[in-house]
Amino acid sequence: MNIFDPTIDRQLVRALETHSARAWPAPEIVQVNGWEVRFTPGARSRRVNCVTPMAPVAGKLEDTLKLAKKLCDDRNLPCTLRVTPLGGRELADWLQAHGKGMTGDATAVQVAPLGGLTAPEKTALLESHLSDVWLAGLAASGADEAERLLIARLLADVTTPQGFARVMQDGEPVAVGRAVVERGLAGIFHIATAKSVRRQGHGSAIVGTLMRWAREQGAMRAYLQVVAANEPAVALYRHFGFREAYRYDYITL
Repeated sequence: MNIFDPTIDRQLVRALETHSARAWPAPEIVQVNGWEVRFTPGARSRRVNCVTPMAPVAGKLEDTLKLAKKLCDDRNLPCTLRVTPLGGRELADWLQAHGKGMTGDATAVQVAPLGGLTAPEKTALLESHLSDVWLAGLAASGADEAERLLIARLLADVTTPQGFARVMQDGEPVAVGRAVVERGLAGIFHIATAKSVRRQGHGSAIVGTLMRWAREQGAMRAYLQVVAANEPAVALYRHFGFREAYRYDYITL
C-alpha cells in the first residue's frame, strides 16, 4: 500500500493517530502549524521522537520543517520526520522535490473488529494496572532497565483504561502486551515475546486476551502497528481479523 494512496480513509487515519498519541504519549510535544514535534529522550521508539502531521496547515510545510529542525537541534537530538497519509499531497510533493527516500521498513497500521471473537486456545494473565513483572517482560523487546523505567513514567500519564497482559513461564514473564481503550477504540501496543519461547502460541495468547478485554471495556474495534515486512507477525494478526488501513515511514531531516 502506498502511503499517499488517495483511497485511504483520512478520517480513520486521524482517529487512529489521535488515539495512538494519547495511548503512547511523549512527555514533550511542541505544536507547529498542525504538526506535532515529539520529544522523549532515552526512548528508542520513533513514534515518540518525531515530527508528525496531525492537521497540517496548507502552505506551511517548509516553515514547519525548518522550525522542527531548529527545535531538534536546540535539544541536540536527531530530527525524524514521520511520513503518514495526513501529510497529504504537499508532503508527497516535497519528498519528491527533495529526493527524500523512505527507510524501507514501513509500518502498517492494521484494524480489526472486536465482535465475534472465538474462544482462545491459550490465554494470558490480564491486569488493569502496570506491574514490575509486566515491565520486566519488556526485556523481550530489547528494552533495558533504564528504558523500562522511562516507559513506566510515560504510561503513568495515560488517563484512559489500560490492560496489561503477560504470559509466565518458570516464574518469569516471557510475553507481554498492552491495550488502551478510549471512545470505542482499542490500541494494542508493546507486544513482545522472548526469543527462546517464540512460535509457542504466546503471541496469540497476548493478542487474544487484550482483544477480549477491550471488548469488555466497550471497544468496537482494535488497531495495532507492525513492521509491514514482518511476515510472521502479519500472519498472526491476520488470524485475529486485522487488515491494513494505512502505512507510515520515517526520514531524517
